[in-house]
Amino acid sequence: MGAVEIQIEELLLDAENPRFVRGSSQRDILQKVLDDQQEKLYTLAESIVDDGMNPMDRLLVIRADKGADRFIALEGNRRVAALKILANPGVLTNLELKESLKKRFEKLAERFDRDGVEPIAGFEVPSREIGTSWILLRHTGENGGRGVVSWSGIAALRFRGSHPALQALDFVRANGALTVEQKNLLESNSYPITTLDRLLSSREVRRRIGIDVKKSKLVSNLPPDEFMKPLRRIVLDLAQKHIKVSKLKDTGQQIEYIDSFGSEYKPDLSKKGKLCEIDAIPKSAFRAQAQYPKRHKADPSERKTVVPRGIRLNVQDNRVASIFKELRTLKLEDGPNAIAVLLRVFLELSVDYYMRSYPELTTRVKDPKSGKESDKKLARKVQEVVDHLVSQKGAERKDFNGITRALTDRRNPLHIDLLHGYVHNLFVIPKRHDLIGAWDEAQPFFESIWQ
Repeated sequence: MGAVEIQIEELLLDAENPRFVRGSSQRDILQKVLDDQQEKLYTLAESIVDDGMNPMDRLLVIRADKGADRFIALEGNRRVAALKILANPGVLTNLELKESLKKRFEKLAERFDRDGVEPIAGFEVPSREIGTSWILLRHTGENGGRGVVSWSGIAALRFRGSHPALQALDFVRANGALTVEQKNLLESNSYPITTLDRLLSSREVRRRIGIDVKKSKLVSNLPPDEFMKPLRRIVLDLAQKHIKVSKLKDTGQQIEYIDSFGSEYKPDLSKKGKLCEIDAIPKSAFRAQAQYPKRHKADPSERKTVVPRGIRLNVQDNRVASIFKELRTLKLEDGPNAIAVLLRVFLELSVDYYMRSYPELTTRVKDPKSGKESDKKLARKVQEVVDHLVSQKGAERKDFNGITRALTDRRNPLHIDLLHGYVHNLFVIPKRHDLIGAWDEAQPFFESIWQ
């Protein structure tokens, strides 16, 4: 057991590959792989021909029979299928495959350097059961850190090297007179760097804010303080979610967004000078203690409804959407009791909808002794959804401290005891500021569920 070196002829495709229904023969399994992968399998084969086998990945195998020199690939069946075709394109004879794709495989096989990939690195496990645990860990996400942890968009860009969106982010963080809280938002792994990249990829957006891209470098011929104004506004709007990424999908939306800026955020495009790369601009080029405009943050006490103006959630369920609509329109002074109940119902239905969307989550629990099933407590469901958002969606756990704290605070409208008090106790009345505070604590959670 352990590391093994394998020839292509010694490899067998796995009849129990989870990508498709069990195959009856090696030819049948290869057909199923082709049906499932099509162009993707060709792309993999082309990568093997051009670049060789990925040195970071080896096949996970078991012996076909005790003492045999043939190995079943528990992990790596796509690679095995590609290798089989490259080593002998004749295996495609009588298989169902588009003629054009078959010819491309045959032409690709002419360039295949077999000596460059053999022997193939593998790792032999003693049983399918032992191999299964490793395969599940590989293919079912981060698993709290035990599996492969995906890179954030920012991490991927940093690995690839300097990138215009990353240059803009670093430039604003270094020179934009930001608060500690604002800098932390820009350093978050959840920062929507792809949306910033989409904006800066638009020639019309760049023209309006006084910057351009030359040889993958952000450049400008304006004084730094001029193009910093719109750039800082854009970077912070995305970080603080003042603009939804769904509102910046096409050029028209992007131009409308930039044109909505007040004069304090627009550069004076007439102040042209020498063109230079922005990441080469020293701090001394900025005016001493430059003051950038601060966006007005609405005072919660001014709110007429429990949901702030401008908040839009992409609620997919009709009933939950109607409840959200009522929460957005009911005036706090007119219906505090109704709002308190609706807020709790909206939370529970949102959580249930999210859990039903993922087979690994369940809203019910079985008693180990009696075997009876019952609904999970809301606090437990919320915690499981938070864990899922963090481990599978890359969310920041600290963003959900408000909702988890609210469910354990007996003074919070979302706590079940206080909710019962609103319903059954004549002397317990929801207070305006408590309802607003409850929504504000839960809002990041709702936005993550209904994004």
